[in-house]
Amino acid sequence: MKNRKKLLLLLSALLIFSILFFIIQIYAKYLSTANGNTEMSIARWNILVNNLSIKRNTDISSSIVPVFPGTENISSNIIAPTSEGYFDLNLDFSAADVSFKYEITTSVDEQSPVKDLVTTGYSVDGGEKLNFENYNSPISETIPLGSETKTRNIRIYVLWNDDENTSTMDNTADALATNSETPAIFHVNISFTQIAN
Repeated sequence: MKNRKKLLLLLSALLIFSILFFIIQIYAKYLSTANGNTEMSIARWNILVNNLSIKRNTDISSSIVPVFPGTENISSNIIAPTSEGYFDLNLDFSAADVSFKYEITTSVDEQSPVKDLVTTGYSVDGGEKLNFENYNSPISETIPLGSETKTRNIRIYVLWNDDENTSTMDNTADALATNSETPAIFHVNISFTQIAN
């Protein structure tokens, strides 16, 4: 009986071993592995403002050129009370692979002798002037990825506000500003924000 139990145990072990061997063989036929690398293009984010890349430049002062056409009473390319001019911001986003929003804000510098410089409106791509309800309103637009437009020309109109109801300077302050050796300084801030899902 002892031999019979040993024989039965041995046969059982052989049977289990054989079954495991066949399962491994079958499983091995359908199991294979592979590995590798893939390369993915990274979205471009190279927006130009007046031909300066925002990736490399944060100060675009040298590229903003104000134009004051003048009137019969005010010479061109100078500012005086009531003179109005403009400057252009040329945006090129043809090398941007994401949707984004731009926002342009303006304000007079604290050190500027002319405190009453204001923006009165803007035009887009040579269109009609859009007047602000309030001076120095922000300008913004969302550019979707699928937009056919890859450039924008924003013309911003600037005025030496001399309206006694809305200006902060009086005639004496105006006269002192015209005698100042410090130029009038106006801040222009442009922010670009990627739109994420």
